[in-house]
Amino acid sequence: MDANRLRRRQSALIMVIALLSAATATAQSPTASQAPPNDAPPADASAETRPDPWQAEQDGRIVRGDELLKQRQPEVAIREAFDPVIQAYEARYASDGKIYFCSRGPGETLMYLMGVAADHDKGKGRGDAVVLEPTWAYGYYGKAYALIELNRFDEAAVALDRALELSPANPQFLSERGYLYRASREWDRMLASNQAALDHVSLAPESLRDAERARALRGAGYALIELDRLDEAERHFRDSLKIEPGNQVALGELDYIKQLRTKKP
Repeated sequence: MDANRLRRRQSALIMVIALLSAATATAQSPTASQAPPNDAPPADASAETRPDPWQAEQDGRIVRGDELLKQRQPEVAIREAFDPVIQAYEARYASDGKIYFCSRGPGETLMYLMGVAADHDKGKGRGDAVVLEPTWAYGYYGKAYALIELNRFDEAAVALDRALELSPANPQFLSERGYLYRASREWDRMLASNQAALDHVSLAPESLRDAERARALRGAGYALIELDRLDEAERHFRDSLKIEPGNQVALGELDYIKQLRTKKP
């Protein structure tokens, strides 16, 4: 395909920052949490709604990184935004032996906790599971995105794989991983990564669900073209157009499929 059509990037970080404060920020193990002792002081309701300055700082860095990416300053975004977020979370959480996840909603949280609980039941448990807000994972995702813009694909893959360790069911991360497989021409892996994104898109926040589904359909469609599965590819691109009518990438790929068919014997 024409190199100019190699990818159609979504705006820098497809994430409304409000999701960071609305997403799950619990610290639960797979086992039931204990009730507070009878003599525990009453909960301070105002403390529950009081913003956490440390968390607000990390969220603000993600917003700043997004702005820098839109300004085409990926190196600055890594240095001033994404690396500081990663370092702050690693310093706070990475060495306590717990299994950490980052979630954008309750369905995703439940999936992670149930998975760890199942591992414990099978004797494979590595520690208690803790589910945090998505900021940590978006630090790695933002860094990966910036590294892609700098054509540093191997480093981007390392950062993105770390984002997926924290949020393995995040469709946005899975589609981006598919893009990296596209860059390395690993078509089966690209297809599998985008299919995984489609499998988990129901867990995405409702406001982002359609965009993430459409992107995964286009990514899978691209891989299917390269695998010479043109009928399936066409269905994927047409399904994406049902979500985002008039999308020029999908329309262009459908035209390309027509051209390929005319060349077949």
